[in-house]
Amino acid sequence: MGSWKRYITALVINIVLTLAVLLLRGFDLKIYYVDAFSVAGAVSILLGLLSWITAAGAFDTIGYGFSTLGSNRRYKDLYEYTVGKKEKRSRQGRTFLPYLVVGGAFLLISFLISAFSFP
Repeated sequence: MGSWKRYITALVINIVLTLAVLLLRGFDLKIYYVDAFSVAGAVSILLGLLSWITAAGAFDTIGYGFSTLGSNRRYKDLYEYTVGKKEKRSRQGRTFLPYLVVGGAFLLISFLISAFSFP
């Protein structure tokens, strides 16, 4: 499931986003809490999905293009760059999973507040 430190980081990011939305909107209406939790959950899920496609290698070509700009090239061609990045990513694990799980939890909280607060 991943490192607990990544879950704590995702939770802190979601709490900060929730508080930021509540500071902007106010703390007096329940709809503001629904908005705050859903915004934080959606942002977290989108960050997790972006991390997922990055871990799948969707941006390797762009990364290789930037790596060729310097004078010291570590890789001969795009194939070597892609293989090297794939090996590096295989050691990291699923770094995107905490953002998806915590974001889903915040969206669930938002739906529960919405379902039990309004007639």
